[in-house]
Amino acid sequence: MVGRFYSMVLHGWPFCLSLLTLLAGCKNDDPHTVRIDFTQSTQGWVGGFADYPIGEEAFFELEADYRALRAPLNTSQNAQYISGNNHSDDLWMYYKGQVAGLDANRRYAVRFDVEIATNVENGCVGVGGAPGEGVTVKAGASTSEPQAVMVGADWRMNVAKGMQTNGGENALAIGDVANTVPCGEPRRWELKQLSSGLEALQVETDGSGSVWLFVGTDSGFEATTRIYYTWVVATFEPM
Repeated sequence: MVGRFYSMVLHGWPFCLSLLTLLAGCKNDDPHTVRIDFTQSTQGWVGGFADYPIGEEAFFELEADYRALRAPLNTSQNAQYISGNNHSDDLWMYYKGQVAGLDANRRYAVRFDVEIATNVENGCVGVGGAPGEGVTVKAGASTSEPQAVMVGADWRMNVAKGMQTNGGENALAIGDVANTVPCGEPRRWELKQLSSGLEALQVETDGSGSVWLFVGTDSGFEATTRIYYTWVVATFEPM
């Protein structure tokens, strides 16, 4: 039997049984795409906040829950809603979730496509920054769980998401929350799709082939921002 090669497909991934792969482990070199559709369920993702003083949750009016979209969108569908009043001029609002099914302990280049629902007009002026263009949407990935940790008197993230309009080691800036309604016109909820395009970040899976993903807003607008996340697509390219 030595030297012969057997293969089959298990859940869409090649399952290798040759002596070489039994010794070295089976890896798949094709891109792997994960779609997280929040209109179907929460998908196990949870919301959180950072870059604000400890104990000031009520003052910042922080909310994160699963609720129905607003008209004129499809109000029979739910999505991940998040809202906060940016008194710190740096409020970070995010959702996170873990995905599996990748090769264990392997580096990937990951790209993102994200859809949000927003009622923020474009071209407006606001305190600290524009209410639309001044609120940057980011998408990221991390081997360890992204979470807010106490640093001095503030909550800070334990992953490198970058500051304001800039991305970081663990996150890419993919757009803003401004929709197509011009400033001064009646506000209207719209869906908006954002993409990292050809830009990618690198992440390494853990020993079980899992990785954490997150999406969030980094705000320079010193007032209330509220948006929905309807879906997230992450494409993993093996390195």
